[in-house]
Amino acid sequence: MTDVEQIAQPKEYHVASFIGLIDMTQQHTVMQSIESTPGAEIHAHNEQGKVVFTIEADNQGVIGQLADQLKLAPGILSLSPVYHQYIEE
Repeated sequence: MTDVEQIAQPKEYHVASFIGLIDMTQQHTVMQSIESTPGAEIHAHNEQGKVVFTIEADNQGVIGQLADQLKLAPGILSLSPVYHQYIEE
């Protein structure tokens, strides 16, 4: 990308939140998987196996790829998107 193309492209900020249902026997592994995901942050979890987290990135494609990877991680039974916000800087 040239300098002119970079100037013409607005910078983007995306954040998406997710609720996951996890296998509590693999809680430590799941938490490590989420925490090691670039831009991910865990905000809450409970004894019933629910975890709430966000992923931040500079485009929604990256968030989608990371969420798809996490869906397949050991111990994650289901993953549901809750919210997605997009801001141009």
